Amino acid sequence: MNDSISNRAAIEMMTRCKHEIQSLRAQIDRLKPKADAYDNLAIVLSLLPRQSIGMGEDLVWILDKRVRELKSDETTSEA
Repeated sequence: MNDSISNRAAIEMMTRCKHEIQSLRAQIDRLKPKADAYDNLAIVLSLLPRQSIGMGEDLVWILDKRVRELKSDETTSEA
Protein backbone atom coordinates (compact mmCIF):
# COMPACT_ATOMS: atom_id res chain seq x y z
CA MET A 1 0.00 0.00 0.00
CA ASN A 2 1.37 3.40 -1.01
CA ASP A 3 0.88 6.05 1.68
CA SER A 4 1.95 8.97 -0.50
CA ILE A 5 -0.54 11.02 -2.50
CA SER A 6 -0.16 12.09 -6.10
CA ASN A 7 0.93 15.60 -6.97
CA ARG A 8 -2.51 16.24 -8.45
CA ALA A 9 -4.27 15.22 -5.21
CA ALA A 10 -1.81 17.30 -3.17
CA ILE A 11 -2.40 20.34 -5.41
CA GLU A 12 -6.19 19.97 -5.12
CA MET A 13 -6.00 19.62 -1.32
CA MET A 14 -3.67 22.62 -0.94
CA THR A 15 -5.85 24.70 -3.27
CA ARG A 16 -8.94 23.90 -1.17
CA CYS A 17 -7.00 24.81 1.99
CA LYS A 18 -5.87 28.07 0.41
CA HIS A 19 -9.44 29.03 -0.55
CA GLU A 20 -10.71 28.18 2.95
CA ILE A 21 -7.99 30.32 4.54
CA GLN A 22 -8.76 33.20 2.19
CA SER A 23 -12.48 32.90 3.02
CA LEU A 24 -11.73 32.95 6.73
CA ARG A 25 -9.42 35.94 6.30
CA ALA A 26 -12.24 37.82 4.53
CA GLN A 27 -14.57 36.97 7.40
CA ILE A 28 -11.99 38.21 9.90
CA ASP A 29 -11.62 41.43 7.90
CA ARG A 30 -15.39 41.98 8.15
CA LEU A 31 -15.41 41.29 11.91
CA LYS A 32 -12.19 43.14 12.77
CA PRO A 33 -13.79 46.60 13.21
CA LYS A 34 -16.19 45.18 15.81
CA ALA A 35 -13.40 43.38 17.61
CA ASP A 36 -11.25 46.51 17.56
CA ALA A 37 -14.13 48.58 18.95
CA TYR A 38 -14.61 46.05 21.75
CA ASP A 39 -10.88 45.98 22.54
CA ASN A 40 -10.69 49.79 22.57
CA LEU A 41 -13.68 50.01 24.90
CA ALA A 42 -12.17 47.37 27.18
CA ILE A 43 -8.86 49.27 27.29
CA VAL A 44 -10.69 52.48 28.18
CA LEU A 45 -12.48 50.63 30.97
CA SER A 46 -9.16 49.08 32.06
CA LEU A 47 -10.51 45.56 31.63
CA LEU A 48 -7.81 44.31 29.26
CA PRO A 49 -4.09 45.04 29.08
CA ARG A 50 -2.68 46.10 25.73
CA GLN A 51 -1.40 43.12 23.79
CA SER A 52 1.45 43.14 21.32
CA ILE A 53 0.70 42.06 17.78
CA GLY A 54 3.03 39.40 16.39
CA MET A 55 3.37 38.08 12.89
CA GLY A 56 3.34 34.40 11.98
CA GLU A 57 3.96 32.42 8.85
CA ASP A 58 1.67 33.13 5.91
CA LEU A 59 0.14 29.72 5.27
CA VAL A 60 -1.43 30.77 1.96
CA TRP A 61 1.98 31.83 0.65
CA ILE A 62 3.50 28.50 1.77
CA LEU A 63 0.69 26.52 0.10
CA ASP A 64 0.97 28.54 -3.13
CA LYS A 65 4.73 28.00 -3.18
CA ARG A 66 4.35 24.24 -2.71
CA VAL A 67 1.65 24.07 -5.43
CA ARG A 68 4.01 25.86 -7.83
CA GLU A 69 6.80 23.42 -6.94
CA LEU A 70 4.57 20.38 -7.45
CA LYS A 71 3.22 21.74 -10.74
CA SER A 72 6.78 22.37 -11.87
CA ASP A 73 7.74 18.82 -10.89
CA GLU A 74 4.70 17.50 -12.74
CA THR A 75 5.53 19.35 -15.97
CA THR A 76 9.20 18.39 -15.73
CA SER A 77 8.36 14.71 -15.32
CA GLU A 78 5.93 14.82 -18.28
CA ALA A 79 8.58 16.25 -20.61
